[in-house]
Amino acid sequence: MKRHLIAVGIALIALAAWVGTASAAAGDPPPGADQLVGQLAGTLQGAPAAGTAGQTASDASLPTGYAYGGTILAPSPGSSAANQTATNTGTADASNTSTTAQTATPTQTGGSSSCTAGCGGAGQSQNIDQSAKTTQDADADALAKQNAVNANVPIAIAGGNVLGGSSAANQTATNTADSTADNTSSTTQTATPTQTGGSSSCYSGCGGNGQSQNVDQSAKTKQDADADAKAKQDLVNANVPVSIAGGNVNGGSSAANQTATNTGTADASNSSTTTQTATPTQTAGSTSCWFGCGGNGQSQNVDQSSKTKQDADADAKAKQNAVNANVPVNIAGGNVNGGSSAANQTLTNTGTADASNSSTTTQTATPTQTAGSTSCWFGCGGNGQSQNVDQSSKTKQDADADAKAKQNAVNANVPVNIAGGNILGGASTANQTLTNTATATAPNTSTTTQTATPTQTAGSTSCWFGCGGNGQSQNVHQSAKTKQDADADARAKQDAVNANVPLNISGGNVYGGSSTSNQTATNNATANAPNSSTTSQTATPTQTAGSFSCWYGCGGHGQSQNVRQKGKTKQDADADAWAKQYLLNSDVPFALSYGRDPRGKRGVMTY
Repeated sequence: MKRHLIAVGIALIALAAWVGTASAAAGDPPPGADQLVGQLAGTLQGAPAAGTAGQTASDASLPTGYAYGGTILAPSPGSSAANQTATNTGTADASNTSTTAQTATPTQTGGSSSCTAGCGGAGQSQNIDQSAKTTQDADADALAKQNAVNANVPIAIAGGNVLGGSSAANQTATNTADSTADNTSSTTQTATPTQTGGSSSCYSGCGGNGQSQNVDQSAKTKQDADADAKAKQDLVNANVPVSIAGGNVNGGSSAANQTATNTGTADASNSSTTTQTATPTQTAGSTSCWFGCGGNGQSQNVDQSSKTKQDADADAKAKQNAVNANVPVNIAGGNVNGGSSAANQTLTNTGTADASNSSTTTQTATPTQTAGSTSCWFGCGGNGQSQNVDQSSKTKQDADADAKAKQNAVNANVPVNIAGGNILGGASTANQTLTNTATATAPNTSTTTQTATPTQTAGSTSCWFGCGGNGQSQNVHQSAKTKQDADADARAKQDAVNANVPLNISGGNVYGGSSTSNQTATNNATANAPNSSTTSQTATPTQTAGSFSCWYGCGGHGQSQNVRQKGKTKQDADADAWAKQYLLNSDVPFALSYGRDPRGKRGVMTY
């Protein structure tokens, strides 16, 4: 039975207020223009998925004989060549995908101003606030359980001989649990405010034009991915004739093939891309001032903040129990002939867990200020320019992958006689090939790029007497914090028995036959917990002072630049691989109480 439960909750809030274009027309006094843009986007996604597959398969031949006094009913089922093919699959897929794009392009253009005396300068202000919050939870659980029996079981109770016949039954079983939990988010914030100041012609006592730009970009991303896959497989491919207080038992030859594949795969991945781009531009118009005019002022502030938190947890468990056996049993009866064993058993058990986190954060700030030319006669203040860029990026990644593979395999020819006659186990040329693999991978990959390129260009100033100098200031602050934790655990446990073991208790002789059986066992446990982070911080502030011509009593230009870059990276990687293997490939005839081994001369007592 396959069931998908997918619940997706999406809440999207978009706010855009005071968006427009303002123009300051000529007049007396010149007007001011103000723009405020606010954008808020919130995304919440939850996707749980559960897949369950249960399969019970039985392909059996069970003839039965009973005896009550004189008449004995002896079963004779003949050979077993029944084929059983069983496929069981549990699949769970929980995926979240979100795309958030915020674009703000406010434009301000100041008109020209012709002022005779005592007029205030035109002012322009732009404010952009972009905020994006993304929360994603993906939970996928896949459970596949398979029980398969392919058996030939003749039974006689207090009756005659039992002939199990030859067993050439083939059993092919595939059990798969696949769980995938993916979170993918893309957040793009773009702000391109533009301010253009008009020209101003002022005679005397006029205030300078002012321009202000503020850009605030904030992106928060939280991703949780949890994938659990469990695959459990129990297989029996058997030829088991049984006689109780009756005649001889002939199990026949066993050439049954058993092929079993058990796979548990869990994949929990988080991928986020955050791009923040701010390109504010200020261009001041030319100013012609005669006496006592204030200088133009320009201010730009860019604040970019990005927080990314990712948690990935993948658990894969694969458990396989397989029995491929020829087991004739006689209790208080005649002889037992187990026949030859040439049965092949091929088993593959795989547990794979992959928990990966990948985040890319790109912050680009390119503020530009260009001051217009100023012609001042007497007592004019200098132009001022200020730029501030603050970039902050925080990334936290946790990846936990656990893979467990457990395999129990028995490929046996075991005739059993209790208080009865002789045992002939027959020759054993059975081949057993086992592969048990547990692989856990928990990688963390983060890339943080911060680029700040503020540019200030001062216009030329021509001053006659008592003019203040132009001032320029630039501040760049870049901070990147990265924390990564990777934990990978892989455990592989393998128990394998390839045996020819005739067993006689208080009965006759034991002859196990020759053994040329091959056993090939591969047990691998691999744990990989890599952390990879790349942090690039680039700051290229540029200040260009315009030409300055001063006659008498003029103040000098001032320039200030401050760049602060801070990068913190913490990485913890823990990988544990554990492989345990028990192997037994034996030819062990076993007798208790009395008898002899036809292959040797010594007497057999209790051993």
